[in-house]
Amino acid sequence: MGFFVLAMRIKFLLSLLVSAVFIFLAFRGIDYKLMLAALRHADYLWLLPSIVFMFFSHWLRAVRWRYFMEPIKRVDTPTLFAATMIGYYGNNVFPLRAGEVLRAYSIGKAAGVSRMASFATIIVERLIDIFSLLLLLAVSVGFHDYPDWIEKGALLLFFFTAACTVFMVFLMERTAQTLRFIDRITSPFPQRVRELVQKLLASFLEGFGIFKKSEHFWTIAWQSVAIWLLYAGTIYFTLEAFELNDRHQLPIGASFVILVMISLGIMVPAAPGYVGSFHWICQQALLLFNKPGVPEITASTALSFAVILHISNFIPVTLVGFYYYYKQQVNFREAVAQAEAQESGANSPPPDAQGPSQSFNPPATSYSSSHE
Repeated sequence: MGFFVLAMRIKFLLSLLVSAVFIFLAFRGIDYKLMLAALRHADYLWLLPSIVFMFFSHWLRAVRWRYFMEPIKRVDTPTLFAATMIGYYGNNVFPLRAGEVLRAYSIGKAAGVSRMASFATIIVERLIDIFSLLLLLAVSVGFHDYPDWIEKGALLLFFFTAACTVFMVFLMERTAQTLRFIDRITSPFPQRVRELVQKLLASFLEGFGIFKKSEHFWTIAWQSVAIWLLYAGTIYFTLEAFELNDRHQLPIGASFVILVMISLGIMVPAAPGYVGSFHWICQQALLLFNKPGVPEITASTALSFAVILHISNFIPVTLVGFYYYYKQQVNFREAVAQAEAQESGANSPPPDAQGPSQSFNPPATSYSSSHE
């Protein structure tokens, strides 16, 4: 068994344990009669616009990804949307958020581009998402104070993102010097590891190429803002389904506060679909809005809301993602094997040499939070 696979299995077992703890916390002291009553009286027609907003945000994410891919290769939006949905499907059903590996594998297979370079564009996309999330957090503070653990987590995330950004800038502007520096600090490692690091950095340079095209800056900026507004919209409509906005006099920014807490909370490794961690964090976020003189939001009602929000994200995304997964004959084991080969520095044919038309047999088939 390769080290990569062994590490994945250990991390998967730990993620199951984390989810079990969060499930215990979410359901501890719950009044199941009250929870079922909340589920029974919810107006599920509100989930229709919620789901529409969700898929529109995913399509817009694919449109934005096209700009990130442009320095490498022009890829049409439907192909990128398919890969995006496959990525969400992977996060929903496979361990350790394998969706990102499947997403890079899928676009490499469909568009015939380097999977390392496409993975680099995904990293760039995530960094921009984090910046957008931190901006949203700064705005949403005006609607409610966050718990200390959220504020501390956001601060750590800010410093991490800033450090990654500084590294990206140095890699682009002082490429030779940065590569030499990385080579020196990796000198204690085996040669194949050092070569793999250099290969990854070369691929990242392709993915970072978007930053050299300043004409796309404002387009990417408004698209990023729109994506998060759409995510907040899915939460707002689900709140409407439970009549929480009016009955409990939630501020208009409640959806943003809940979105920020969910987005930060699900960064903790958990089982596929963020089961447990999503539910407890969403429940706690809604409970923040209890205040004197207003009917109390019980933990049971908050959990009912969390369950329905999770389901309305999980099922539609998983079904559409599986459709593209099966249609493109994506192979999870093949994608993991390639990741393991790259991790170990094994000599294997370059991804592009396999060609986008190569077909694979799909393996037997298991939220990605669309807020991720």
